Amino acid sequence: MSVNISMIQLLQDDFTDKVMEILEWLKLSPKYLELEITESTLMESYEVIEEKLNILRRKGIEIALDDFGKGYSSLYYLRQLPISTLKIDKSFIETIESGGKHKTLANFMVRIGRTMGLNVVAEGVETQEQLDYLIKNKCHKIQGYFFSKPISGEAVIEYLTAKG
Repeated sequence: MSVNISMIQLLQDDFTDKVMEILEWLKLSPKYLELEITESTLMESYEVIEEKLNILRRKGIEIALDDFGKGYSSLYYLRQLPISTLKIDKSFIETIESGGKHKTLANFMVRIGRTMGLNVVAEGVETQEQLDYLIKNKCHKIQGYFFSKPISGEAVIEYLTAKG
């Protein structure tokens, strides 16, 4: 399960303790939780956030860098932080069909993540061409409106029940 985390949450003194308490209350193993942080979140109080992310990662929680490529220092964060998942920003995916440098850049981002041993997720896939290109370039996971627009929890249950 992936959960978006805000800067305000990360900067709370008891954030790591609260996360672990919730997991214990839910009887959920930390390995099933992935916390998503954006690059813009990291620009505030980086040292404090880095320490908390390291603690959470040591406890088995996955950490995803969301909107990769949107900010200025993504590569620095990849090197320094205990990131396990790289989520490529949709602005790089939606231009794949333009060809040339747009395709090259999307492929490069997938390759960076794969080379670093990260789980790579492409966000914002809306067309068959985008999907085919990402599969061809071995992107691990793909999400976007191509598969489904956001739906309610009830609709998910109905869908899964119908699929058997």
